[in-house]
Amino acid sequence: MSNKSTQDRGGLPATRRALVAGAAATVASAALLRGARAQARTKLQFMYPVGVSGDINKLVAGMIAKFNAAHPTIEVEAVYAGNYDNTEQKVITALGVGEPPATWLPINSALQAFLGLDALADVTAKAKADDVYQDFIPGFLETCVSDGKLYGLPFQPSTPVLYLNRTAMKAAGIAKAPETWTELLDVAKALTIREKGELKRWGLTIGGGWHDWIFECYCRQNELVPWTKDKVLFDNPAALDALEFWVKMEQAGVMPKASTWEGSANDFMAGRTAMLYHSTGSLTNLRKSSSFEVDVAFMPKNKAFGACQGGGPIMIAKKQSDAAIEASWTFARWMTSTEVQSQWGRDTGYLAVRKSSWETPEMKAYLKEVPQAKVALDQSAYAGAFLQVPGYHKVREYLKSALDRTLAGEIKPDAALKEANAASNREIQRLLRRRG
Repeated sequence: MSNKSTQDRGGLPATRRALVAGAAATVASAALLRGARAQARTKLQFMYPVGVSGDINKLVAGMIAKFNAAHPTIEVEAVYAGNYDNTEQKVITALGVGEPPATWLPINSALQAFLGLDALADVTAKAKADDVYQDFIPGFLETCVSDGKLYGLPFQPSTPVLYLNRTAMKAAGIAKAPETWTELLDVAKALTIREKGELKRWGLTIGGGWHDWIFECYCRQNELVPWTKDKVLFDNPAALDALEFWVKMEQAGVMPKASTWEGSANDFMAGRTAMLYHSTGSLTNLRKSSSFEVDVAFMPKNKAFGACQGGGPIMIAKKQSDAAIEASWTFARWMTSTEVQSQWGRDTGYLAVRKSSWETPEMKAYLKEVPQAKVALDQSAYAGAFLQVPGYHKVREYLKSALDRTLAGEIKPDAALKEANAASNREIQRLLRRRG
């Protein structure tokens, strides 16, 4: 009997031919599936700054890698854009040519600027369908709210805190952190070291570059929020009193006339200043990189405790596809999830945005080891959003110039603040008129 019926034309048995054909079909199906998945993969850009000392870039890169691995239909590309100002300008430029990143991380003050450009997706409905309003710490969430609508999720809220070289304080016989402006000046005098007229150590440094942020905290410590939604109040007597106190400390020789943000952190870690106003987001780096015992305290009060929230939210571009907006929300929601925020807070010193993040076993263990990490959270009860006005970027420059020129002795405090106030309010009104 012939076996031709069981062989194909190439001499293969029919059963083997079926197996080969089946395998080929499986391979082809897998290739098609991979192709379909590749086509369905939504690609997003996430543009972010680094606003504190330490190597934040590596941490962000690790987080993005974890997100991408856990979400096969979304691919996030992290784009480091420099500091907050650089990031804002790059996003605005991208918006101008119609190619914005899908998501970005600005300083919270930029909310009104981006709303004025009609750039932000309203995520209120998505947040209400989730647990955002139940689990996020309300004060942090409010930095993303305008006219009752939510335009982002807070990711790395911070406040300035007072960092202390506890080793230097013990050597000087100082047992506790200063709690008032008067005590701050006294302790700064005791910690300032000069030998034969040469400065060896400042008692206090106010981190430059963001000293306008710290100045708003001083205004709040005088029971003044130095802005409303349509004007600033830099010429208010409470603001003048705050600046005059800064001048008093500088003239007492306990703090430098000027500094930079990064340089001031380096000075603290090197022992060139005994106390430092800086972001809570610098806690981990300052603590691990200093050769002495680092402690953290509330910013001293005058009439009251007061603080100002810095850091920023993850915002989502409005003018992109529905699929991209949904993928961006998935990314923002993951970056602000309980476990991710708990880890981020422990790694950096930024404040975890969720109540549940502070209840994780890992965070509780961390706070036992590093109780300083909770100081900024406790202080946030006295904090509000930072400079939420149109044109805030120019307004900040006017105020920073006023502070710098005053401390340099070029202009009197009252004249400097009046000038900054007038210029700022002209800019705010110009933008409001343009918006109609």
